[in-house]
Amino acid sequence: MKILLLFYVVLTKSLLKFSYRNYFSFFSHPAHGSGLMAWLKTLSNNKFAIDAGYVPKVFIISLTIALSTPFRLLEKFWYRKRVSKVRVKNPVFIIGHPRSGTTFLQYLMSKDPGFSYCSTYQAMIPHLFLSGSKLFPALLSGVLPGRRPMDNLKMGAHLPKEEEFAMAGIGAESLVAGYYFPKNFMKNFRDHVVFLNTGSKAESRWKNNFDNLLKKLSYSSNAGTLLLKSPGNTGRIKQILDLYPDARFIHIYRNPYHVYQSNLHLYRKLLPLLSFQQVQIKDVEEFVMGSYELLMKQYFKDKKLIAQNNIVEIRYEDFEIDPLRSLEHIYEKLELEGLDSAKPFFIDELKAYQNYEKNVFKINDSEKEKIVRRWAFAFESLGYSTSLKP
Repeated sequence: MKILLLFYVVLTKSLLKFSYRNYFSFFSHPAHGSGLMAWLKTLSNNKFAIDAGYVPKVFIISLTIALSTPFRLLEKFWYRKRVSKVRVKNPVFIIGHPRSGTTFLQYLMSKDPGFSYCSTYQAMIPHLFLSGSKLFPALLSGVLPGRRPMDNLKMGAHLPKEEEFAMAGIGAESLVAGYYFPKNFMKNFRDHVVFLNTGSKAESRWKNNFDNLLKKLSYSSNAGTLLLKSPGNTGRIKQILDLYPDARFIHIYRNPYHVYQSNLHLYRKLLPLLSFQQVQIKDVEEFVMGSYELLMKQYFKDKKLIAQNNIVEIRYEDFEIDPLRSLEHIYEKLELEGLDSAKPFFIDELKAYQNYEKNVFKINDSEKEKIVRRWAFAFESLGYSTSLKP
C-alpha cells in the first residue's frame, strides 16, 4: 500500500496540474465553434485519445457542434457568393514565436483605424460571425475571463485574437489542435504548422481554409487592411506568399531564455483549460524545446523569400522600452500609411499599460545549458548572448 501511495504521489507531481473546474468547464471551450467535419477530423487525427475525465466535455462540445450545423450551413449558403468575390490585398502579418510580444504589438497596432483584424468572437465562431455579429459577442463576453490567464493582458469579444483559433474550427490544420491533444503536440506541429510530413494535401487544405477565412474577415470589415497575428504563421511564410505575394510581415523576436520560460508558463496555464488529455511536465518541456527549433529554423530558411521592403524585424526588448519608436520604424520600413493620425490612439492605448507588471521567471544553470544546446542557432541568428543579458 505504501509503495502504491508513493507511486501515486510521484506520478501526480510529474503531471501538469488540473483542477475539478478544468474538467467541468463545459461551455467556455473554443472547440464549440468548430465545424462538424473539422471537429471529426481533429478527433480522428488523434485517434479519439480522450482521457476519461474529459469525455463529458467532449460529448457536450460534440453535441453543440452537431446542433449548430444547420446554422453554419445557412450562413455559408447565404454569404458564399459575396465572400468569394472579395480579394485580400496587402495583408500585414505579425509573426514571432509564442510569448515574443506578438499580442501586445497587435493590440497597439489594431488601434490604427486603417486596420481591421480577426476579433475574439470571430476566432471563436468562424462559421457564424457574419450572421451572429450582434448576438455572439454578448454571449461570449459572459464566459470570457477579463484577463488572459498566462500574462494578465486584457481580453474581450471585440479585441484582436490570433486567427489560429478560427482555423482550428475550420479544419484540422492548426497549431490549436496540439493544445487539445498535447500528447500529439509535436506530430501536429510537424504535420499542420510547418508541414514537414504531410505534403501538398495538408498545405492545400490550409491555404484554401486560410484564404476563405481572410476573405470573410475582409468582407465583414468592409474596409481597412487586414492586420493578422498568429505565431504559427512564423513557419508558413512560403504558403502565405503563395496566396498573397504582396503580404507584409512584422517579425518580433525575444531573448530565447525568456521565450522558453514564458512558454512553460503559457502551457501550464493554457493546457488545463483546453486539453482533453493529461500530460507530464517533462513532455511540456520537450515540446517547448522541439517546437521552437522547428518553427525558428523554418522561419530563418523561408524569410529570404520575402521582398526586403515587405519585412521588418524588431526586438521585443527594444519594443518594450520605446513602443512608439518601434511603431514608427515599422510604418516607415513597410511604407504603411496613417501613422500621424494613428499616434493619438497608440498613446491612449499605452496609458492602459502604465502599471502593467509582466511575469518574471528565474532560470537555473541546468535549464540554461539545455536551452543553449538546442537553440544555439537562434541565439546566433537573433544576436543574443548566451550569458542571459538582453
